[in-house]
Amino acid sequence: MHFRVSLTFAAGLAFFQFSPVMAAGQVDALLCHPSVSNPIVVASPKQRYDAGLKAEPPLTDHNNGFAWPDTPLGIIKAENGYEFFASDGGFHSRQMWHGHWVGNNKGGSVVTTLGTLDNPLGSGDPQDVSVSPNRDPAVSPNYPSYGYMGGGPVYQVPPGMIGAGKLLATYHAELPDDALYAALGLAASSDNGVHWTDLGEIIRLNQAYEVGLDGFEIGDGPLVLSPDGKYFYLYFPDWIANGTLHTTNSNGVSTTTNVSVARALAASVLDAAFGSARPHTVMFEKFYKGSWHLQPSIGGASTDLNRNSPYQGYLDIHYNSVLQRYMMIISNDTTFAYAESVDGLSWTIPISLGTYGPIAAYPTAVGLGDDPHILGKSFYVYFTHLPTDGTGWTNGSLQRLTLTCQ
Repeated sequence: MHFRVSLTFAAGLAFFQFSPVMAAGQVDALLCHPSVSNPIVVASPKQRYDAGLKAEPPLTDHNNGFAWPDTPLGIIKAENGYEFFASDGGFHSRQMWHGHWVGNNKGGSVVTTLGTLDNPLGSGDPQDVSVSPNRDPAVSPNYPSYGYMGGGPVYQVPPGMIGAGKLLATYHAELPDDALYAALGLAASSDNGVHWTDLGEIIRLNQAYEVGLDGFEIGDGPLVLSPDGKYFYLYFPDWIANGTLHTTNSNGVSTTTNVSVARALAASVLDAAFGSARPHTVMFEKFYKGSWHLQPSIGGASTDLNRNSPYQGYLDIHYNSVLQRYMMIISNDTTFAYAESVDGLSWTIPISLGTYGPIAAYPTAVGLGDDPHILGKSFYVYFTHLPTDGTGWTNGSLQRLTLTCQ
């Protein structure tokens, strides 16, 4: 999404019971005191290059090459390893593939690979699939306007729920003719990622779109289950409208949030995606001034859940079953930070985990148990690493840290 030239700046369905908190405050004490290993390379530049030569449909953008992973990862456990989902920012021309037309006339996609936690690319051919337009154009009227549309974070519906075994992916879609103005949407797959269908946008910035806006990174986070098990939360930084093309007001005060959140009933999201003859998404609502019912997620205002944070950037949130807390990993493209929450609304002030740049983006925390979305005392954090020597994706790699709670 952002590495085509250079980079601009769900928890599993388990019903954890906590008392709901309806006002965003600050949690004082960390339960996890993280120790972080040195990073290791799990997909080298050569491995990425070789994978790009095998990708289906074949890669046709030889300037950027196989620009993977260009989003955070989605990871689910399979019988013979792990399946990984992430966007490829390269271009794959529209062509006949597996007996049907696959269109990728935009940058971005959802790429599926089968591998291991030590080798996410595996030995097979990466399957590069565009998110297809919805059969009903009214579901996603902005689809033709996107210049980029890619997804990675994936939620696999558990047994007993509508759409059991099927996949939901959050995607990052960028409007053209702008430095960077993006929205978040949902896509659905009923065949394990062979096809993806657009369900429509779910989150837009409070600042309305206008040509020439400053670049602002909304990210692409995972669906996270709320403490009462009823809602999908989705976290993002928001740009509160200030009537200008800048992310600070006339007094020089920032008008962007560090962490905002929107939610929708999980059962309603799943029913609309997999139980309807007209697959679509449902309205999310932003958390604003202690309420979930004042602001819509498309263009509404939002409250900063961590306004005193010294760190901003990409957000990755997962539940830790050992600590019974949510964990947040933040990347500002160079430095990683860590925060915790009991209720998903009140967060500790983030602490630094270290510097891993020059460009280190799209952090993805992965548990080592049966469900990769649930973290434990130790877990992995994957991220995309790029140099700043002008070679871009050519020398890019996928790297991994191990974080251990002391």
